[in-house]
Amino acid sequence: MRTFLLTIIVCSGSASSALADPMELAPPDAPAACVALSKVPSDATSPIPALGARIATASCLAEARFNALKLAPDDASIAALTEAAKPSLALLDAAIQENDPVMTPIAQRARADLFVSMVVRMRSSIAPITMQTVGPRLLELDQQHAALEPKLQPWLAQLH
Repeated sequence: MRTFLLTIIVCSGSASSALADPMELAPPDAPAACVALSKVPSDATSPIPALGARIATASCLAEARFNALKLAPDDASIAALTEAAKPSLALLDAAIQENDPVMTPIAQRARADLFVSMVVRMRSSIAPITMQTVGPRLLELDQQHAALEPKLQPWLAQLH
């Protein structure tokens, strides 16, 4: 996600603020880095910087909120990740709705990356299987993965 943020920052050089006031992009509790990404140059003359700010802010907020969660392979963690992703998904969906030929594919990719991050984080909430994981412990971890995978399908379906 960090590489993608760099792409957004580079793409958001200088252009217009046709979208919502950038201060609305980052909520009051947002990390300073996310607030900085939400700013659009006042001399912007096209929608690209505003769209870039929207996408970058969404990615930054998602990462900050996801990092704050302590996840376990359970329904509560899935609900927490889903809830944490809502503001970012709203920002990305708004950017996609603008239908900008340059920024819409970037917003779509950021949206897909957000869901991939959620899936990876949930899968990583299960202890890793190592060469020393054998017997009942291996069976237990395998069962945890088998139970988790169907719950991840709604997120995986969002990738297409």
